Amino acid sequence: MTNGLTTDWLAARLGEQPARVEARRRAGELVGVRREDGQHVYPGWQFGRDVKPHAQLASLIAAARAKGFDDARLNELLTRRAGLVGSAPRAADAVRAGDLGPAFRAVAAA
Repeated sequence: MTNGLTTDWLAARLGEQPARVEARRRAGELVGVRREDGQHVYPGWQFGRDVKPHAQLASLIAAARAKGFDDARLNELLTRRAGLVGSAPRAADAVRAGDLGPAFRAVAAA
């Protein structure tokens, strides 16, 4: 994953230190996907317009981790297109809009 919010950018927007953002990722409060350079990027779908994580995000991450998914796998699952021709909305689109139901269903079905 190359697109997403960098740790430094997200920390500045949240008013936190980068180390705090990384700690929140490790604690299962944020989804951070490791890039080839070892840095993490944070998919935009997990944040509301105010750049705050959605209220149920930690529960979604916990459900994914309980099934053995790391953050990269969860991001892949939620951002892939559904349907035969890929025209159905992605679960990540629903999360971005504040509806985590499709994401929880995708994790449960995977």
